[in-house]
Amino acid sequence: MIIVDSNQMRFVLPHSPAFKLFSAVAQRAGHTLAITDVILHEVVRQHHEGLTSAINEYRRARRALNELLPPTQRVQGTPRIPEHAMSRKNYISREVKRFEADIRDNFLVLPTTPEDALAALKMEADHTEPGLNGAGARDASIWLTAVRAAAACERDEAGRRLPVIFVSSDGDFTAPGKSRDLAPQLVNDATRTGRLILRSTVVDAMDAFGYPQQLVGAEEVTQRDDFQRVLIDMATDLADLPSRHLEKMADAEVSVQLISGQKGRRCSGDGTTLTTVSGTWSIRFVFEWLPRRPDGYGGTAYKGLPMQIEGTALIVEERDQDAVIEFAPQWISVAGRDSRVF
Repeated sequence: MIIVDSNQMRFVLPHSPAFKLFSAVAQRAGHTLAITDVILHEVVRQHHEGLTSAINEYRRARRALNELLPPTQRVQGTPRIPEHAMSRKNYISREVKRFEADIRDNFLVLPTTPEDALAALKMEADHTEPGLNGAGARDASIWLTAVRAAAACERDEAGRRLPVIFVSSDGDFTAPGKSRDLAPQLVNDATRTGRLILRSTVVDAMDAFGYPQQLVGAEEVTQRDDFQRVLIDMATDLADLPSRHLEKMADAEVSVQLISGQKGRRCSGDGTTLTTVSGTWSIRFVFEWLPRRPDGYGGTAYKGLPMQIEGTALIVEERDQDAVIEFAPQWISVAGRDSRVF
């Protein structure tokens, strides 16, 4: 069984290219794809918020555009969403229900037992990992449900016992620092015997059941134009800057550099290639280069806006198709301050 946390579900939602490969490989190995009921509620909530925000942003952009166009050229609705449907109060509700049904059709939903729910609340109250700092009952309940699932016996076609692979990039489950190892306080009989395994990404999970993959340098991914565009757009959206900054950034000279990054992983099969890499990148928007000072210093001085962003990217490539790139941010810093953690 493979239990996917919400921070990785965004990469393998039903009907996505990554899901097609991930589910096919898992099925061949005899694994069931699963989430917990808590993860389901979180993913559905995120989808509801994202859909609501996207529609509201579209409406605002459409109004701004229509103010600049003559009546005969004004935009009404979208190509696939009629105007009258968008204005109905039940439209978002209907789409969210369809989304949840898709999740349930493709993932087994594991219920959180009352015993585990109570234990999770106690872990939060006691500041016991993963319920640290008086928070984290959500993480604790997911972990306890994964431990309970590991006590059951899922076997492949040859009758060999399969482990439960929990896929999450949440730092509450790992040792301090950049380690991908399980937090020492979470080690138990299931993890010691290999019946419960933690992996940080879906590609790492595929490695856990023997799917071939290769290492790839983070710098190689950074040099891709399509990756840089996604990173710049993500940082710009997350920074939540005033319009005067956005106008300058639209005409600015932009550069992206890798500050630090781990070796990425790449795997291919069924005509699809998945590449995942984690790191920290700097993004520099240069509005104006300043002249070199008479003493020879100041050659790199500029007026602009520097940013740093840390996160994990998943690149999905299919034959004869444009690459699909998803980026899950962990934190962003603008001009050396205003750090935001996600």
